[in-house]
Amino acid sequence: MGRRMKFHKAGLLALLLVLMAGWVNAVWADEDMDMDYPGGQKNDFIKERSYIGVLGISADIDQFGDFNGTNAFTFAGGTTVSGGVTYQGNPEVDLIPSITRQFGFGVLLGHREGPWAAELSFLRSDHTATFLSGGATLTSPASLQAISIDFKRYFFTQLPTQPFVNLGVSFPWLWVRNFSYITDQSIPPNILQTNDETISGIGLNLGIGMELYLDSNFSILGGLTQRWTEFDQINGAAKVPLNQMYFNGNPTDIGALAGNGLNIYVGTTFGVE
Repeated sequence: MGRRMKFHKAGLLALLLVLMAGWVNAVWADEDMDMDYPGGQKNDFIKERSYIGVLGISADIDQFGDFNGTNAFTFAGGTTVSGGVTYQGNPEVDLIPSITRQFGFGVLLGHREGPWAAELSFLRSDHTATFLSGGATLTSPASLQAISIDFKRYFFTQLPTQPFVNLGVSFPWLWVRNFSYITDQSIPPNILQTNDETISGIGLNLGIGMELYLDSNFSILGGLTQRWTEFDQINGAAKVPLNQMYFNGNPTDIGALAGNGLNIYVGTTFGVE
């Protein structure tokens, strides 16, 4: 698929982000630096804290990529030999839906030292999956979930309101009810079995945001995170690996799906001892 994600573009943006953070850190370095925290200042508003947080999110998967509601993966089915006769198994068809932006929630666990922080988060949003087939529109409940590990670099750390950039890796999965089929070999095929499907992969996060600290125990934050994702596994009716399935029945086109998206979030964090 020509639209598959190119990780080198996202990687270049991530490299520029890291270089920018290092340059700003070098420019600000002076005799007021706190040697206990790399990049920190003696008069930083926050020196060190561990925290938990809750988020409200708005999430989607871009509809102008592979998740446009018109694509599908197929698996021809395995073969068995009995009495010298080879039998072809029934095909599996996994629909690749489109989903629209919806609201959801998230939780996070983090630790900060000086201007740097690391966070582990879980995000979930519920959607309606849509697939267009032969003039008909199929819809089904779906949920988009992700576990992410992100690293943050804060700026203007002497102030209670601090902008930040974040860079990380995510492990998203999209669950869709009854969008995986086992069919017979008639033309047109008849559906023999219907199952849920889970499409999963790995992504790169790059974002910006702002956090307002009332004190070291409480903050309000918001931001935008762009996620570049390569979905490379489908667990459907027959649990067939994606690298054994054909994209839209084309045996020369086997591989991953690009499923990028922009996440918007607001929330609050609470310091823990």
